[in-house]
Amino acid sequence: MRVLVVEDHQQYAGLICEKLAQGFQYDVELALTPDDANGRLAERSYDVVVVDVLYRALSESYNAVREAARNSLSELEPYNLSGLATLHHASTLERPPAAVIWTSGDPNRALHLVLAHQEFRVRSYCSKESSVEEIARAIEAAAARRSHVDSAIKAFLPRPGLLPIREVLFGDTKWRAIWRALAAGSTAHEVTARMTHYDQGTIRKCMSPMALQLATLDPRINPRKQQMNVLSSYAVFHWEFFLDQAVHELFPHSTTGWRA
Repeated sequence: MRVLVVEDHQQYAGLICEKLAQGFQYDVELALTPDDANGRLAERSYDVVVVDVLYRALSESYNAVREAARNSLSELEPYNLSGLATLHHASTLERPPAAVIWTSGDPNRALHLVLAHQEFRVRSYCSKESSVEEIARAIEAAAARRSHVDSAIKAFLPRPGLLPIREVLFGDTKWRAIWRALAAGSTAHEVTARMTHYDQGTIRKCMSPMALQLATLDPRINPRKQQMNVLSSYAVFHWEFFLDQAVHELFPHSTTGWRA
């Protein structure tokens, strides 16, 4: 079986790749970034791609861009790369590989995991604490198109009946730009208006439905309480999701035609 592992911790990932090759006779390659992985996927076919969600160096570098952007969403482009970039690229291939998400169970990765499940139909998940044998079981399950969910990841996957993120967070195209402005750090209607080029009336009208929809995704959210503060806090905590390049490609926003 031909396996591509996409992980930025080179020494640790290299050891895992070596054990997978020796212990399970996989043909294993390691890519350190989503760009590297996408280049390899364009050149060669793989049976399974094992993808981390977030890449520390990429996130830290992009965070400097995020903190400097205060005038327009165009300052934020191109957006941060995550494992979703590899899943998105793989989904466009003529023969897409099966996928395993191999990540830590950190709350700031939760939206990435839900989106991977809903949009890219990933059904095999294992945590960074997994043994090599557990990773191999996840790979075998993915290759056979079976479900495999590590207990450390299960709590972050969508619960039964959850509406798709594409509807809850991005159903109204105006919400997309607003979420990105909030994720960049805006906490005021006038700043959000400046960044999105929407008028403040549009921003204010969007706050209530955005909060109500968010509460269906996260029951801890009180959609009636200080909606700008609630939404901006949520967006900042999940900035790596809202400012993700693959998310932007799936759900592009418009910043024209709304200013009064």
